[in-house]
This record gives sequence, C-alpha cells and structure tokens, in this order.
Amino acid sequence: MDKEKILSKITPKDYHNELEIILEDKDFSEDVKNLLLSCIYKIEAGYNDYEIIKKQALNQKEYLEEILAIIRDKCKSIEIKKEETSELEDEGKPRYELDRLEGSISMWHPNEKMLLYAIYELDDNQIYVDEKYSLIRTSLSELLNKGENMNRLEVLRDFNGWNWNTDPNEIQNITYNLVYQNLIDLLGIEFMEKWIHTEKIKDYLALAKDKIISEYGIQNEEALFKWISKLALITCISTNSKEREYLLQEKQEAEEELEKLQNKAVLLEEISKNKKEALFQIKEIDTILSDKELLEKEYIKRNEELPEYHKIFSLSHLTEILTRQRKKIMAKIEEENRMLEPVYYLEIKAKLEEKIELLSDLELEQSQIEEKIIHYSIQLEKRVMDCLKIRINNIEKLEKSAKKEALIEEIYSFRYYCYLYLDKNRYIGIVEELKEKTEEIKILLIKKAEDLKVLNKIVKEGRNFEIFNILFTTRIINLENIEVELQNNINIEALIYETDIFEKKIELQLGKKDLNIKLNKKIKLIG
Repeated sequence: MDKEKILSKITPKDYHNELEIILEDKDFSEDVKNLLLSCIYKIEAGYNDYEIIKKQALNQKEYLEEILAIIRDKCKSIEIKKEETSELEDEGKPRYELDRLEGSISMWHPNEKMLLYAIYELDDNQIYVDEKYSLIRTSLSELLNKGENMNRLEVLRDFNGWNWNTDPNEIQNITYNLVYQNLIDLLGIEFMEKWIHTEKIKDYLALAKDKIISEYGIQNEEALFKWISKLALITCISTNSKEREYLLQEKQEAEEELEKLQNKAVLLEEISKNKKEALFQIKEIDTILSDKELLEKEYIKRNEELPEYHKIFSLSHLTEILTRQRKKIMAKIEEENRMLEPVYYLEIKAKLEEKIELLSDLELEQSQIEEKIIHYSIQLEKRVMDCLKIRINNIEKLEKSAKKEALIEEIYSFRYYCYLYLDKNRYIGIVEELKEKTEEIKILLIKKAEDLKVLNKIVKEGRNFEIFNILFTTRIINLENIEVELQNNINIEALIYETDIFEKKIELQLGKKDLNIKLNKKIKLIG
C-alpha cells in the first residue's frame, strides 16, 4: 500500500464538507445542492463494497476528487426544470439536457444517478482515437466516452452501502458498458486512466493493441478488436445517420476498387494510363523548374487563380510546392508499379476485403441490428475468456508469495465478469452460448485455488464444482465471509452463510462418502 493510501486511511477527507464549501460559491437551488450532497454521501457509503467486488477500480480518493473538480470547474449552472417546460417529457422519466460551452445542466425528475451521469458528460475530457482509424474513429470514440461515463456511474448505480445489485434497465447502453468493462479487465484500470486523462495526442489504440499482443497473443488481439470494431460501428449507425452515410460511401468506393483489382485486364490498362499521365505531369513540372521564365509565369498564373489567403508568396515557395507535387506523383507511380507485384497485390486485395466486411452491416434493419449485436457480443466474450484463461495460467509464473493473492483477485474478477449484462435479459454467467467457456474458467480457478490451499477441502477432489461454484454465483460482497454448513436430509444440502447470516440453501448431488468435513458444522469456503 503506498504512502498516500495509508495517510488517507488515517486522516480521511471529509468530501461532504468539501462539496459544501464548493457549493457556497455556486448559484444552485437548495434542491440541486441537496441532490449533489446526497450523491456524494451515497458514493461514500457504497465505495468500500465496490472496491472489494471490482478489483479494477479507481480508488475512492481519486474518484471523489475528480467529481468535486468537475462540479467546481465545469458546472456553471445546474437547474431543475418543471414538467411543463420540457418538450422531452415522457411519463415522469428522468431526463436532462446539457451545454458544454455554457457549462449548464437542465434536469427533469432528477435523481442522483442521472445527475452524476450528466456531470461526467458535461466534462469535456474526451477519449482520443487517432485520425488514421477513420472508419471506426467516430463510433469507437462514442463507445469509449459513453462507456467511461457508465463506468464512473457504477458505484452509485449498483451499490447502496449494504448490497450489490445491477438493474440492466439503468445501464444507458449495455453493449458499450460490456465492451468498456472488457477493456478495463484486459488492459487494466491504470492503462484506461492514462488514455482518458492524457493531454498529448497519442495513439492509445495502437498501444492497447500492443499490450494485448504482448499479454494474450496476436490472434486474440486481432479477434478482440475485430468484434469491438463491429460492435462500435453497428451500435453507432443505428442512431447516427450522418456517420452511416459517410461509411456507405467508403464501402462503395472500396467495392469499386476491389472490382478493379479483380479484373486484371482493366487494372493493367488503368495502371498504364495513369502512368502515362503521371509521367507527363512530371515532365511539365521538370520543365518549369528548369526554366526561370516559365517558373515566373506559373507563379503569376497560380496567384491570379488563388484566393487572397492562399496566394503563393515567393518563387522559392512555388518551387517547394512543385517539388512536393512531383514527389507525390512519383510515389503514386511507385505504388501502382507495386500493384503488379503478386504479394503487394494480394495485400491490397485483403485490406479492401477486410474493409468491406467491417462495413457489411450498414444496410441492416433495426431488428437485424439487434440480432447482430448479440451475436458479435457473444463472439467477443468468447475471445475475452480465452484471454482470461491465459492470464489465470500465468499466475504460475509469479513468485510463490504473490500467487495466492493474485488467484483470489482473479476469483473476484471473474465473479464480477459473470454478472456483466450481455443484453437486457442475460448476464454472462447465464448465457447458454457461453456456458462451456465460463465453466472451463471456473474449473481452472477452483483447481488452482485448491492446489494453492486458497479453498478449504470441503468435498473430495473431482466432486468440488457444485460447492465451489457458489464463489461465482453469489452476490455476497466479501467472499472471505462465506461459511458453509453441510446437512444430510433426503440429499446432502449446503447451507450458505455470510458470517452468521443465512444466505441460501443448495442441494448437492453428493453422498456422505464425497465429503471431507463433518456434517452440521460451519466452515469457511476460503481458508
């Protein structure tokens, strides 16, 4: 534990009081101030449980100070509107509008969760995606930014100070949330925080891909980002018609290019024609550059045609422009010459086919889009679990003293993962198409936990899945508090307790001979 965390436990900050000081300088109504204070109170009440459940989480100090900074520096106006003033009113549901430039939030039927989400959306800290990813830049940026806002809302949404519960109806976009939580799990909260808060224009998507390759292999990286890209695109175009039109144009151009490539005779003819035109242009440029009089005439001619703010200011400037044009034409000739090389030809063809496949969902109906989102989400989660298996197996490479702690963290992380919603009705742990993968990981974790003596030997090896599966299906906050008592009624039953509080009863397909402990005696699940 670092020095700052130790000090924060000894002398914890009073964030409630700190917010009151900030609000003294804000012209907010009493209702707004009370809502903000309630928001901070509820976050503080639930945060300890949140950090136990979710191992990849921002620490409480950083999180609360971030919220207070946005309220202090970005929120100029927060107003609760009356129902009749809203054109968006819909059966008393919470709604809000915001203006980033003005720093204003308007709310109808507000609650703490909606207010916190609006505060984060008001913050202009946007996750950057490099321009070179032009096909997915808009959609991936939207996914990352909205996913991050939902991640920031999670503690207030799912934790109330005594239990953990997730209502899928309160998640603004289940697909965005799922993908963003996958990225946090695979890349780590520290990496994602750097991506969010970097002040430099840096290609973090390339860094993310490199990190995935180094930890999980290139095949997993390619598959993960294929499904993430497909999900980002298909979700974005369902609401963004402008982006859809742009991508349709890109797809059409790619299809035309591919058609040219596949018709070798037409391709050769076009390359020959383009090369002749390019060589003629180069000859013209060389002639002008070698003759001062022609250079001056070109200078006058171009400036007569150019608007004032684009005029060429000297002959040397024109020489520079012509030289750049010549290099560009030469590069084009070289590229077209390379098209005659079989390896390069196949490389370009593969890239065009990949682009067309990526954009294959642009003309689907809404019902088809929903089906595709579920299909792509399932494919993504299969790859995510392939990566998780690699990470769990790599615990063997750790120092002996670190193995136990790392394994317990993986058990907590996978329990949290199993409760991520894939759609409105199913979380990962109950998705039939993912059952084989989830059980593989559970068995792997249980086996390693027994080997490292993390789990008490309640039943004999090989019959332990039924009892230890509770680790991944319970919503008891602290797994170390789980106690089990076995009873022999008609069948062997396991009574599950959180310390002394009865949680539930599980009927086991076991006999007395399968047990390693005495009946009617409580024992901790994690030793």
